[in-house]
Amino acid sequence: MLVLIVNRAIDILQILIVIDALLSWVPEFRYRFREATRILEKITRPMTDPFRRLLPPSKTGGLDISPLLAIVALGIIRQILISLLMGRGIWR
Repeated sequence: MLVLIVNRAIDILQILIVIDALLSWVPEFRYRFREATRILEKITRPMTDPFRRLLPPSKTGGLDISPLLAIVALGIIRQILISLLMGRGIWR
C-alpha cells in the first residue's frame, strides 16, 4: 500500500513538473491564471530550483534543463524508496 502511495505521489510530482515546464512557454496563460500557476510553482520550484542553480540556462545554451533533471532525480528517489519499503535494500 505504501509503495503504491509513493509511486502515485512521484507520478503526480513528475506530471506537475512537465505542466510547469510547458506553461513556461505560454506567458499569457501564466498571467491569466496567476493564482493557479503560483500554486504550481510552489509545488515544483523546490524540486527544479536546485538544478537550475547548478546548471543555469545561461550555461546550457539558453535551455532550462532543470525540469528534466528533477524528473530523473525523482525517478531515482522512487527506486530507492521502493527498494527500501520492500525490504530489498538499496544496493541489491
